[in-house]
Amino acid sequence: MKKVGKNTIIEIIKKSAIFLLIEIVAILLITTLLFLVGITVTRWHLPIITIIAIAECMLFYKKDNWKINIIAIVLGMLLFVGTTFIEGKIYDFTADGNTYHKLAIGSMKNGWNPAYEDSKDFKKENGNVFDTSEDNINTLWIDHYAKGTEIYAAVIYAFTGNIETGKGYTVLLMYVAFGILFSYLYKDKKRSLFTSLAVSVLLAFNTITIVQIFNYYVDGALMISILLILYACIVESDKEKYNQKENLLVLASSILLCINIKFTGLAFAGIFCFAFYVYWLIRAYRQGKEEFIDTLKKYTIFYIVTVLVSIGIVGYSSYTRNMIDHGNPLYPLYGEGHVENMVVKEQPSSFSDKNNLQIFLISIFSKGENVSPTYSSENVQPTLKIPFTLSKEEIKNYSIPDIRVGGFGPLFSVVFVASMIGTIYIIIKLIKNKKWDMLIPYLIILGITAILILALDGSYWARYIPYFYAVPILMLSYLLWEKDKKIHFVLGVMISIIMLVNTLIVLYTTLTNTRNNDAYIGKKINDFVQCCHENEVVEIKLNHIGVQGALYNMDDLGIKNYEVKEEIENEREGYFFQY
Repeated sequence: MKKVGKNTIIEIIKKSAIFLLIEIVAILLITTLLFLVGITVTRWHLPIITIIAIAECMLFYKKDNWKINIIAIVLGMLLFVGTTFIEGKIYDFTADGNTYHKLAIGSMKNGWNPAYEDSKDFKKENGNVFDTSEDNINTLWIDHYAKGTEIYAAVIYAFTGNIETGKGYTVLLMYVAFGILFSYLYKDKKRSLFTSLAVSVLLAFNTITIVQIFNYYVDGALMISILLILYACIVESDKEKYNQKENLLVLASSILLCINIKFTGLAFAGIFCFAFYVYWLIRAYRQGKEEFIDTLKKYTIFYIVTVLVSIGIVGYSSYTRNMIDHGNPLYPLYGEGHVENMVVKEQPSSFSDKNNLQIFLISIFSKGENVSPTYSSENVQPTLKIPFTLSKEEIKNYSIPDIRVGGFGPLFSVVFVASMIGTIYIIIKLIKNKKWDMLIPYLIILGITAILILALDGSYWARYIPYFYAVPILMLSYLLWEKDKKIHFVLGVMISIIMLVNTLIVLYTTLTNTRNNDAYIGKKINDFVQCCHENEVVEIKLNHIGVQGALYNMDDLGIKNYEVKEEIENEREGYFFQY
């Protein structure tokens, strides 16, 4: 039997990651195209789109070994099915998940066409019991926010009949990032196995994504798409072209995802991509008129097509409709009748007289906790701590998917200090050695990151500044690559270990909290189901407005004999409701 080489295994890993990326993008693109011609989500969407994605992948790699292509696709499918199955066994107990994500997903699964209809109108017409009245602010999020992850989840939900199965996008994108970056570093750049694994693992499996692997939050998915954009731009800036067609596929797909996961993704993708676009043009201009014109044509057409597809087709139900109906593509965050800025509203009161840099630094060096008017007294403020110090109370807080302060992890302050020192050293050395092709992309990412942190609100809230995670990763990459200088490598290994421990602490807390909450919720749901079987009609009262997403779990279990009331006589604890 012929021995399978390392390069073959890595090629399979990379292609399985590319296949999953194609699958996710195909689900978004084809489903929204069908929305535009009046066809809503059906149970046939997933199998048909999967067949198309397989065909696309085989066609894209038609010149390569077909056996490797098939094995890669099979591996990708196993990961897809396995992730979907596991997610289906775990309840999303988060507020955002049950406030509007599930409502949007369930509505699309049940026939709502967001391209032409508001969710509340659809529900009125179809007699849906789930409230989306005009005074419910969650209707704004459902109708107007970017819907990339919700569209993906709706297609999965329509096929499985279990709303929880749709939240596997974060895990799958983590694998996509790992597979693509690991292959690039080890196979293309010829870095060591340790370096390749350390950088790719720490990039994909980070504290923002980890806390969102079992819920419908979208910041982890957004973070991966941003990091993939930066990766693709760096590869595109490299003098050595490894597989430009493949890299442009990754870049276009990542832009499409980034724009359609969250509104902020449009800004992040736009700023980073434009900066690299200008850099590519300047570099080409210095190489001659012909090179400049070719570069201008290639990247201009590439970006125009990508943006048009991302906003005009996949983003039609949000960006385009918002522009048509409200005069601003980012409504309700901007434009006439926009809502209050939540990130400012939710920040600790002591931040009101501080600038964004001060707020950012305080958060980095504070104990991880949800210090905000929503979760604590207005008088409670962030607690500064000495780097490397830990407490059981703080570690416990990292089960929160939207932790307000210190959200990058309990040890990230150490990583921050190391990355600042390391970054200054690397910049000086690159200037000294005149390595401009490495320095300029580095400075582009650092400069834009700094500008975004200084200019935008929410610099205290890790999930709103996920792009900052690129800074220590870039620094770490450089240190680990310098194999000829042992001190660099040793420092790189030490920082890698700290980052890994930081991530593992958050992972442990997330898994423990998920297991405990899932067991608790499962018991409460079983109790409620039993009550419904024993009674003709059961009255329920929602614990607070907007958690109707939990009712889709009831719908999946075939429980329909309940009525939502404002008040009930006998209150028993349920899942986001009393009955």
